[in-house]
Amino acid sequence: MAVTGCSVTASGPAHGAPEPEISGIPVLADSADLALPLDAYEATPEERELLVKAQQVLTTRCMDRLGFDYQPPPQSGAAKAAPNSRIYGVTDPETAARYGYRSPEETKSLATRGKREPVSKAEETALFGAPDLRPDELPKSQQEAERQSGHGGVPVGGCTRESFLKLYAPDPESVDVLYVFQLKSEAETRARTDSRIKRVNATWSACMAKSGYQAKEPMKAAEELGFTDAELAEPQAITAATVDVACKKKTNLVGTYYAVQSAYQRRLVEEHAETLNLARQQLRDRLRLAASLTS
Repeated sequence: MAVTGCSVTASGPAHGAPEPEISGIPVLADSADLALPLDAYEATPEERELLVKAQQVLTTRCMDRLGFDYQPPPQSGAAKAAPNSRIYGVTDPETAARYGYRSPEETKSLATRGKREPVSKAEETALFGAPDLRPDELPKSQQEAERQSGHGGVPVGGCTRESFLKLYAPDPESVDVLYVFQLKSEAETRARTDSRIKRVNATWSACMAKSGYQAKEPMKAAEELGFTDAELAEPQAITAATVDVACKKKTNLVGTYYAVQSAYQRRLVEEHAETLNLARQQLRDRLRLAASLTS
C-alpha cells in the first residue's frame, strides 16, 4: 500500500556517525505508555481508528457505485492498541501470563477470523481490481488514478485502492504513508548495533539462561525458543514469556532500549525535519477529511 513520496535510506549525516549521547537511562518495566520522538508524526490510536472508519466509508461508497451491497469487516482492534505496547516484545507480566508471546489484539483477531461471508468473483474484482494486475500498474495517487480507466468501471486496483488513495495519497506530493514507519525502522536498525543495546541484550540472555532458556535477541525470543505461530499462547510459551518479562525488568532492558532508540530517533528527526513537518501537516488534513466522512 506504499505510495510515491519521499523514501528513507540509511545514508546521511548519521550513517556511520558515533553513538548518540544519552543523558541517562530511566528505569522502566513496561513499554505501553512510552512515547518516542517519531510518534509525534503519526496518528494516535484514536486517530487510527477514525482513519480506518473513513477508509471503510470510502470503500463502501465505491462499492455502492458499482452496484454492490458491501459490508466492511469489523475492526480487528489493532488500530486501538497502544502504539508501543509491543515495541520491545512482551513486557507486561499480566499479558505474558494470559497470552504468552501472542498479543491480545492478535488473539481477538484469530477468534473472529473466518466468520465473514465469502464474496463472489465479481465483488472480489470490484474490491481489489483485476487479479493479474501488477504492482507497478497500480496508480500511486488519486490524481493519477483519475487519469486511468479500469475495466467495466472498476477503478484500477479496485475500491480498496481508490479508498486508500483518496485518504492517504490524493496527489503526487503526498508523503509516503510509510515514511515515519521507515524512519522508525532505520532508528531501530542503528540502535541494534549500539554498544549499550548489545550489553543489555547479553545481560538479558544470561538471565534467561539461568531459567534454562537459550535466546540472544529479546525481540526474537519466541522464534529463538522454537515456538511456532500456533504455539505462542500455549502453556510452555506462557511460562517462557513470564520469565522473559521478569528478565527484562531485572536488566532494565526497556529503559535502555527506550533511551537509546529515542536518541537515534531524535537524530533522524533533525535530519528529516522538512519532510516530517510536511507529513504531519498532511496527517492533519487527512484527519479533517476522515472526520467529515464519518460524522
